[in-house]
Amino acid sequence: MPAQVAVCVQAALVADREQAARDLVATIPADDFATTGTVHFARVFVLDGVLDLDGRPIPPSVVYMADVDGSADEHLRALPPSLHALLALCVGYPGAPPDVLAWLHAHALRPAAYYRHTADRPVQQITREAYLRDQVEELLDRLPPGRTATADEVARAVHQEIRRRPDLSWASRRPAGPGPVYAVRRLGTLALLAVAVFLALPVVLPVLLAWLLVVRFLELRDTPESGAVDVRHIDAVRRHEDHGVQNPFTGVGFVKPGVVRHVTMRAALLGLDLAFRLVMYRDNLAGVRTIHFARWQPVDGGRRLIFASSYDGNLESYMDDFISLLAWGINLVFSNGVGFPRTRWLFFGGAKDEIAYKHYLRRHLVPTTVFYSAYPRLAAVHVDRNADVRRALRAKDPRWLEAM
Repeated sequence: MPAQVAVCVQAALVADREQAARDLVATIPADDFATTGTVHFARVFVLDGVLDLDGRPIPPSVVYMADVDGSADEHLRALPPSLHALLALCVGYPGAPPDVLAWLHAHALRPAAYYRHTADRPVQQITREAYLRDQVEELLDRLPPGRTATADEVARAVHQEIRRRPDLSWASRRPAGPGPVYAVRRLGTLALLAVAVFLALPVVLPVLLAWLLVVRFLELRDTPESGAVDVRHIDAVRRHEDHGVQNPFTGVGFVKPGVVRHVTMRAALLGLDLAFRLVMYRDNLAGVRTIHFARWQPVDGGRRLIFASSYDGNLESYMDDFISLLAWGINLVFSNGVGFPRTRWLFFGGAKDEIAYKHYLRRHLVPTTVFYSAYPRLAAVHVDRNADVRRALRAKDPRWLEAM
């Protein structure tokens, strides 16, 4: 069973408290989310009030998102006081603690699709394995100079150090994980899905082709966004970019009107979520290895969609990775969003128009005022390599040096 769950709480602000909320968000220390030791990433931001596509008002709201170990209920019970102070500015926030938990559950949202870089590594394991690597590197630096040790000699020295030190004794144990039952269930689910698709294909294929023709008809009438991005908006977003090794991406946009677009987006997200759970559940998102977590989160009753991720590097390289490796997937989902660059047959065009796509993303980015990471110095590939070092050490395989 995956170790991490996605938590999202969205609540509308009281009419006259939007500026107070923005001021309060700016004072929340990111480390407030470190107290439980189970939060991988967390973010807090305020969504502007807007009119929907039918001219109906959507009030400004507070959004809290986190990627956590354990259950969402346990996490909601342990939210820091600073976040409760912010949520107290929202409509209907109660005063009594039992009522607060019920209110949080009432405002909690489930993602339509959720990606975890590695679904079975809790925060404690990731931070411990980083510590192990640091300690092994220090030990290697202390080896006597003047002679060349063999790989076997180095391995023996490291194993002796691990056995001697209580703070490293855990490294010789197998890390907790989903186990063989989860693997069997995953393979069984894949097999059942394959059989179901095979049996349903003669009936479903004509429907899909007809549906695609309708989508193509709508594509010809789409109106992509154009023009330069507001400089003030870019500056507001950039103030919260380039935190370090890791950065947040938070974007929001309206779903195009009509049943066809809504159903197409939901079906695409359902397929992505199944792929993340059953196929892309370890190390990379269809070839992109810089993403720790990502989610596609419907809000405002499905009228808008938030895409939020925690990624390595800067925004420009992040966008380039998606264009070069995942343009078809971006088009499949986001072509159903208002203003997206024009697509052809759902999969083509769109994100391949690099300038238009990057402008589109910039317009829809939300300033991520508070961003917390439990391991801010670790890129996703470093998390993997640290796990490789522990695995090889535990197996007493001298090739662990290759992962250092």
